[in-house]
Amino acid sequence: KQWYQRRVRGDEIDLSELNLVKPSCNVKIRLLPLGTVEQMQKKACYERFFDLIYLSSSQVHYFTPGLTTMLKDDANLLVENVKFVTPLTKEQEAAYLPKVKEMALAAKCELLGSNTETNNNFHFSFHRTENL
Repeated sequence: KQWYQRRVRGDEIDLSELNLVKPSCNVKIRLLPLGTVEQMQKKACYERFFDLIYLSSSQVHYFTPGLTTMLKDDANLLVENVKFVTPLTKEQEAAYLPKVKEMALAAKCELLGSNTETNNNFHFSFHRTENL
């Protein structure tokens, strides 16, 4: 019940409390309300803060160079595919991955693995090459 209350409030969750994952290090998931990414990018406390960021297909517009200010030097970014978004046409689905790749290039992220339109998520890697 204590975990559930924290989840509903939107606080961080310690995965070790869930008994689903036994991490060898401190792993926490931060569930963020919609629309908070832009404000977080402006706060110094989130600079180089995250090891991994997951963007749903409805939040992919936040995949910008500003987002990488919140990533640690060698971080990962996952972007959800749109294959389960029902109102999209085949042409819109086909245009999604090239658009996400374009966003990744602008944000200095590289696509990892054999990501295709059939994957559930696209995996990107970010390596900071200059000091921000």
